[in-house]
Amino acid sequence: MPDPGSPLARLGVSIQHLLPQRALTALAHRISTARAGWIRRPLIAGFRRLYEVDLDEAVVPASGFDSFDSFFTRALKPDARPPASVGTGLLCPCDGTLSQAGPIFEEPSGGRIVQAKGRDYSLAELLADEKAAEAFTGGRFATVYLAPYDYHRVHVPCDATLRTEIRVPGRLFSVSDATSRHIDRLFARNERMVALFDTAHGPMAVVMVAAMLVAGIETVWDAGLRLRPGRDVARIDFDPTVRLSAGAELGRFHWGSTVIVVTGRDAPDWVDGLVPGRRMRLGEALTGPRAPGRAEN
Repeated sequence: MPDPGSPLARLGVSIQHLLPQRALTALAHRISTARAGWIRRPLIAGFRRLYEVDLDEAVVPASGFDSFDSFFTRALKPDARPPASVGTGLLCPCDGTLSQAGPIFEEPSGGRIVQAKGRDYSLAELLADEKAAEAFTGGRFATVYLAPYDYHRVHVPCDATLRTEIRVPGRLFSVSDATSRHIDRLFARNERMVALFDTAHGPMAVVMVAAMLVAGIETVWDAGLRLRPGRDVARIDFDPTVRLSAGAELGRFHWGSTVIVVTGRDAPDWVDGLVPGRRMRLGEALTGPRAPGRAEN
């Protein structure tokens, strides 16, 4: 892989502007959901060799998947990701690599989130809801990138009540480290699903960001009926609300992408050591006591 800051990486990012993103994604979906053995078997076998996927922790054995997509969105055994003991704190919602984490910066134009060194974007634009964004004033965020070899289901960080789902149409740029360094407002430009929750700590948002070749975002409350948004932003306010327990499945990516967790001012602080590049595991503690003498954000 080229250095994310190299000229070669910048060239790769530039080419993405010219690619037929939706056509390529639609083709990937057709191939990944094909049930013919001559398609799915070599795809699964090749992927396992390339990424050394551990299927010992999967519920279904290697021979039990009826498509590459079912392999990619595989469920894990109940004991594969035991949750950390954080009391009423927050857990990491997925496997992946931490891209960024920290405070939501407040400016006259509203809250902003760091995307990469020298780049940030508007929280209101990410959520596609200015009023919802105001509720996170003084809060924090954590961005986790899911590589192709990661487990691709997303879980609830804490006991939460789903208040609103917002489906936002957009581009389908890659969400790799190189792309996040070179494309402004990447996560606020890509297609995404925004889930707004009420919790004991105040408001929480979990944003699932789509990318090139991601065939869709499925949520447990949609039962797979709406993988993609339409041409316009679509909002559903739930009445009655949907109650989800900490660690319960929230949704899944059909191919990989990025998850962003946003919390309000009254939520617990992030644990120390949440630095870019850190490998994360589903159920790992996101919140906890800070080291003695550490300054508050």
